[in-house]
Amino acid sequence: MLASKNEIKQLAKLKQKKYRRLEQKVIVEGKRLIDQLITNSILPDKIYYLKDSKQLYPQIPGGEISGEQLKKLSSTQNPQNILAVVPTLAPPLKKQNLLLYLDDIREPGNLGTIFRTAAAAGIDGILLSENCCERWNDKAIRASLGTVFSIPSAIRARSWLLAQDFRIVASALDNSHQLYSSKITDQDQVIVIGSEAFGVSPEILQAATEKVHIPMSQQVESLNAAVAAGIIIFHYSRQR
Repeated sequence: MLASKNEIKQLAKLKQKKYRRLEQKVIVEGKRLIDQLITNSILPDKIYYLKDSKQLYPQIPGGEISGEQLKKLSSTQNPQNILAVVPTLAPPLKKQNLLLYLDDIREPGNLGTIFRTAAAAGIDGILLSENCCERWNDKAIRASLGTVFSIPSAIRARSWLLAQDFRIVASALDNSHQLYSSKITDQDQVIVIGSEAFGVSPEILQAATEKVHIPMSQQVESLNAAVAAGIIIFHYSRQR
């Protein structure tokens, strides 16, 4: 039996940020993403299949939808025949030996890629400034391969960061030294990656214990924020 019009109408609201916040749920599309979530013990509330498709996850409540209903729920141009409703819950921060602070990252693709890279490198958790783009944006979820649900993360104001006893290492082009000469210490450390347009905010730069830059050819002025974050993250994580 197909999902009702009212059910689809309510689900379609989750394409909007305000309803994701209100309901604390998001729609996740595609078998690969759903498989990754289940592998990480993150179970969807419900999975919707295109009518006549095989139910792949009998342990999770499921429902049938038509092709027209799928298009109403999907955020992609060529939707797959399966999607899931997942709670927007991230694990709490427990360890903080090596954290990442994202200072106003605005591009969802960059945010998701950074989450995926941080998870691969074994970062203890990710802190997001209040003006970062939303973790539960569909592009961020896809770029992260679902790691926005599995890596510990939280939203924290810059003032909160500056009030902590962290060793702050900020990415900066000016008045900084080469990344590869920087060493990790026993003190809890936070790596700060700045926005794509403006870099790390002046107040964090002023408070930073250390400022580092990635040495590169003069033919290139700067790197994509996600690429830069990956290089810096792995430099420090491999030292642990």
